[in-house]
Amino acid sequence: MTEPLKKFSKRLLPDADDLLLRVMARTDGGDGFAPLSFKRERIDYLTEVSPGVSGIALKNGVKIAVAMSYEDLERSVYFADIGADPVLDLRSVTGAAVSQTLPALSPVFTDAASVDSANRPMVNKQLKIAVFVRQNEEQNFQMFFITDDRIDWGKVEALEQGKNGKATKLALLYDKGPFGENKIIIDMPRPAFMEAYSKAKMEGATELDLRDWTRRRDPDKTPPPRPSLG
Repeated sequence: MTEPLKKFSKRLLPDADDLLLRVMARTDGGDGFAPLSFKRERIDYLTEVSPGVSGIALKNGVKIAVAMSYEDLERSVYFADIGADPVLDLRSVTGAAVSQTLPALSPVFTDAASVDSANRPMVNKQLKIAVFVRQNEEQNFQMFFITDDRIDWGKVEALEQGKNGKATKLALLYDKGPFGENKIIIDMPRPAFMEAYSKAKMEGATELDLRDWTRRRDPDKTPPPRPSLG
């Protein structure tokens, strides 16, 4: 999947220091759900909506119903071990998982996920990401473009002892990477990658340039492999 080089706006952030939540939220048309990520600091309050269903209210007015008890949600959000896992994935208990219950809920949380789209700063747009991918166990790099809807977000892995230190492995849903693999490696720590991705999504960006962070670095000064002449 190659495309001409183009200018991307840069969003390079330090390691995440707050929990990232991932949920399913209604799309602008209201006919379906799509992934949405936000940091814990954006939460205004948690509440119990009905037995077995709780709610997350964000500071911008977005309301998200969650198919969890209030106590379980509170524990998961405010007592999470960020060092062990900086991401709380609630996609399996939000969106369609709770939508059929919504008509019986408090009116505040009906329509699980939103406010008028004209007033909502968090819009779920397709995000195109530019990175340099490193060949597994090699110092061979190639530029690569991927949209976030083609990444399996349930299988984002942290590599603590990568070739050049901490790295992130992304599983691809449909495409192959530049070296023919279905999982690509980028030389960027997972928390930093998720922080950059989350910020871009919250801003409604359509492009995220991580090439400066993920470009070729050779701590051992090893030259790249020679290209095949065959």
